[in-house]
Amino acid sequence: MKNVHLDGMPSRSKEEIVNPKSCIFFFLILGLTSGCKYNVYHDQREKKVLRKLFFAGPLAKGRLTIFVHGAKESILSKIIHQIEYPHGIIPTSINRVDSIMGRVSSHLTNADPKEFPRDSFYFYSWSGKITFPARTRAARRLYSVLKNHKGPITIITHSHGSNVVLNLSCVAAEHNDTSFKIDRLIMLAPPVQEVTKSYVKSPVFKEVYTFYSSADFMQVGDAQALYWESYACTPPGTHIPFFSKRIFDPAPNIIQTRILLDWQSPGHLHFMIGRFISKLPQLLTLVKATADRDGFDYKKNFYIANIPLFNRPVHIVEPAELKRSYVPRSNYYRMRQLLHQQASDRIIKGRSKRDLRIIQDTKSAL
Repeated sequence: MKNVHLDGMPSRSKEEIVNPKSCIFFFLILGLTSGCKYNVYHDQREKKVLRKLFFAGPLAKGRLTIFVHGAKESILSKIIHQIEYPHGIIPTSINRVDSIMGRVSSHLTNADPKEFPRDSFYFYSWSGKITFPARTRAARRLYSVLKNHKGPITIITHSHGSNVVLNLSCVAAEHNDTSFKIDRLIMLAPPVQEVTKSYVKSPVFKEVYTFYSSADFMQVGDAQALYWESYACTPPGTHIPFFSKRIFDPAPNIIQTRILLDWQSPGHLHFMIGRFISKLPQLLTLVKATADRDGFDYKKNFYIANIPLFNRPVHIVEPAELKRSYVPRSNYYRMRQLLHQQASDRIIKGRSKRDLRIIQDTKSAL
């Protein structure tokens, strides 16, 4: 017979209050992560952990940069994010520089400390679930953080983090907030969906930059036709493509750029590596200057930009140059091996000045 409280309600036993299975799971996870280099609970930084878990502001005054991650459906991804980046907004100054997201701010700050100062750089962490309600909830929480900020705001997003931020236009409309503005929205590999694609034209977003790859299958892999929201939240008769798209409809406030890494189309996660992130400030300056020069009639399509190896400058690619120099992903490694073999053959035949110059030029092309 169960115990009864004075108010007549049944009380719970100790076994019901403390679930043995949950305790075993908790200590198992604790034991597995205690020796991991990503663990932050055993490195004498308890104060930083508490600040990270319970950070409530205030945000830095003036210029603000916020990075919003994409979906995180795998168990490992959720565990790492929960340890390093609990839900909410987190200053990069209290994150480890060598953490996954810490490298993003580090590369940007090193590339352009004036435009992306570390003291005003934040991460916004959300559940990462691939659902419309999850992204809407995340947008409402982000709006509550940013609505009273005075100063220019730059938001950088990856993957479905873009759709979280696009929902800010709806949240601002719900609050009749016409003064809420995002000065610059930079979207990396955004899945373009019918429900949110028109939000990019909202007056909330002053400038919008999108960077994508024609070989990024994860960007378009989310099947929007399988969600009931795709039909309920769009006008009747709207055609819903089965998969997501790569680009938005042209608009005066948006510049869309296809990215090449050494003449090859990158994958989804390549937009998070240092080789791309460190060139992002240079890319923004380049496409902005090119769009201002060419006007809307030209930029309404899209640009193609190539990021060469080493420290050579990023450059805009013309269609004729693309046709001549583009390397398909299926042939990329075969061509690299062929060039290396040619260089080795020249070394075997002789080391004349002419051969050495050819070898050097061949290796620089790699």
